[in-house]
Amino acid sequence: MLLHEENTAAKENIAFGCPVPERLRCISVTVRSEYTGPECPHITFQLSRPGDEEPVFISHSYMLGGAQFFRVPPAWFEDVELCMEIILPEGGELKLLELSADYGEPADGRTEPLRFNAHLGLWGMAPNNTMPAFELAALCGFPACIVVPKLTAGGELVCIHDDTLARYARDAEGNSPPDERKIWDMTLEELDRWDYGLYKHPAWRGTGIPRLADFFDLCAKTGMRPMFSTHPGLPVEKWREVREMLEKRDLLSRFHIKSFDLDVLETAWSVFGTDIDGYTYDNRKWEPERFAAYIACPIDFSACRCGMEVRFDHYTPEIAKEILDAGLFAAAWSIKRRTEEEYRRIISWGITEFTEDYHCTPEMNWK
Repeated sequence: MLLHEENTAAKENIAFGCPVPERLRCISVTVRSEYTGPECPHITFQLSRPGDEEPVFISHSYMLGGAQFFRVPPAWFEDVELCMEIILPEGGELKLLELSADYGEPADGRTEPLRFNAHLGLWGMAPNNTMPAFELAALCGFPACIVVPKLTAGGELVCIHDDTLARYARDAEGNSPPDERKIWDMTLEELDRWDYGLYKHPAWRGTGIPRLADFFDLCAKTGMRPMFSTHPGLPVEKWREVREMLEKRDLLSRFHIKSFDLDVLETAWSVFGTDIDGYTYDNRKWEPERFAAYIACPIDFSACRCGMEVRFDHYTPEIAKEILDAGLFAAAWSIKRRTEEEYRRIISWGITEFTEDYHCTPEMNWK
């Protein structure tokens, strides 16, 4: 136990430091309190690294009352400081009966840590697959961020989700591109003429198309795990270039590749082998024939972390068991917000990894 206080007077800020193991599951916080006053007090959590000016995670504000249990999303640094801020309404009186925090194995018996992946960055708040979205994902404490890489006509590696500019690019007046040319048919100079933030909100005006190298630099700086969702795939020589970029930044062992195309994973396997974190085969729904093809592919599942990802709504206990029995981890992806009950249900089936389009919702902080 890292901190324990009984019968203390209410404080506005309570902070303590704790060493964080390499494979931290989560920080669990227990608060028991008695309160009298006109309105309910609120509590928020922040994770910071010693010496950093900005926190790496800022939680929602939660109502505080009675006995409550919180989980702060996973942190991945060697040293981290957890700060809890309790805001009391004017005229209120709060007595803390217990305030404690701990980390380690989850209380529900899981042996595999939960993983949360920011899909294309924190793009519920910032433009899809751009540096602002990646930076917000890191700031909010996501251990991993997924990007979609694309090749330009000149062979440069950039980050953009779609094969064309229609959805995300705008000119200075907010107009979409007039044609549907593919990214790989455009030069970097042509791509740089467009704004990739205006479609989201005028506040993001001036957002450019990210270079893959910039994303890797951010991961090296923050400790965030780099992940690819590749569609279409890259030629072998470009996979080798990606490997060199990762090695240069000491990110190779943390890199993970996801794809809906099994050929993409097999090509990447020929370049990376077991030197990376692993591989995930994506599926929109459960298709037994695709699963069988994955099991028969050349990737050595016993030598690195490999998984099967199925859309959240299509999971059943039987599907999860089949994936786990094959020696894979079970992952889920979603395109809408989920409730605590939905999470708990599929976690009880053995699903341990989540990729979502909406992030930092209260449901992620299970009570």
